[in-house]
Amino acid sequence: MRAGQRLRSLRGICPRTANGSGERPFEILRRMIVRQRQRSPWCSAGRSVRCDHRGGTMSQSFRLNRRAVIAGGLAAPFVLRSSFAMAATELRLTHPADTSHPVHTAAEEMVGRIAERTGGEINITIFPNNALGSPTDTAQQTRMGAIDFILMNPANIEALSNSIGAINIPYQFDDYAHAHRVLDETARDWIEAQLLTAGFSWIANFEWGFRALSNSQRPVNTPEDVQGLRIRVPPELAIKAAFEALGASTQTVAFQEVYLALANGLVDGQDNPVSTTFAAKFYEAQDHLALTKHIYATIMMCANPRVWNDRLTEEQRAIISEEAVTAGATARAEVQSSEEDYIAQMEEMGIAVTRPEVEPFRARMEPAYEQLRATLGEETWTTWAELVDAARA
Repeated sequence: MRAGQRLRSLRGICPRTANGSGERPFEILRRMIVRQRQRSPWCSAGRSVRCDHRGGTMSQSFRLNRRAVIAGGLAAPFVLRSSFAMAATELRLTHPADTSHPVHTAAEEMVGRIAERTGGEINITIFPNNALGSPTDTAQQTRMGAIDFILMNPANIEALSNSIGAINIPYQFDDYAHAHRVLDETARDWIEAQLLTAGFSWIANFEWGFRALSNSQRPVNTPEDVQGLRIRVPPELAIKAAFEALGASTQTVAFQEVYLALANGLVDGQDNPVSTTFAAKFYEAQDHLALTKHIYATIMMCANPRVWNDRLTEEQRAIISEEAVTAGATARAEVQSSEEDYIAQMEEMGIAVTRPEVEPFRARMEPAYEQLRATLGEETWTTWAELVDAARA
């Protein structure tokens, strides 16, 4: 069978491809064979076929492998189509929150809206509840580019940036509104610069909330009630310094091991925002909850700078930023609105809840402030204090 006959025999198995000219793959192959001046890369140990170029003086023989031609014809539509289709950009987002926490539910809604607004070009998969490692580990992975996005407490990167720890100074915020004005307005540029220096592109603020102290020993109404308690703390200087200033004995325990440490009596208590204490069911191993509000805990959505600047277009970055800000506002509202509901549910389960006055606790913080001031440096301490005060005006 001549080459032309072989090509015509492919008409029944070669689908039409949208390459702009309306040509079928076998027609594309015909032109390629006719123009062949040297031995074709498709030719191998097949039957000898004579191809004559009738339009000129050249006549050459080469060996054409039928299977190679058929394979080439079948592959052509997919090769051509690939130039017109854009694959989705697959990205990963990690965070430490439980799947029932407002931070996670807001993030789920966010990635859905991002996918919709980008027409499926951006697909973000969420890994909640420290699925990819501890907060400090995942922060480092994000910084190195192994993870694309992270929702993190700035305290998790104190090893990379001493100055960012200023956000967690005890008893510096008057209420939620004051904390939000500092983070969103007066200190926004400063925070963004510190995060970028540490290797993160800041995107939006979410929320953990004000931290509260739970324990199994006694109700806490005054600073003296904290003295002598064995308190689990995360590896964060501000929290450790605050409880030690109140006379507690602190012990660092990984978040995943807190419940077991409470249940086994390794520690008497722990501190976390109310929503976290409720979602993690720490109240099951506790008898008392004090709304001490000693530290406001934020959680910020950040990206690896190379991913943010190189893998995403300006339009895609704008969409992600807009949806992240919306999700952050949603998480904040849900954290605050659900707080009293969580407290009521824990009270129904037998947890005794107290609401101590903040000022006596703040008055005991001088040892903690001295330690933090030395760690942060005088310039950072002074600059941050000015930003916090400016939000009170």
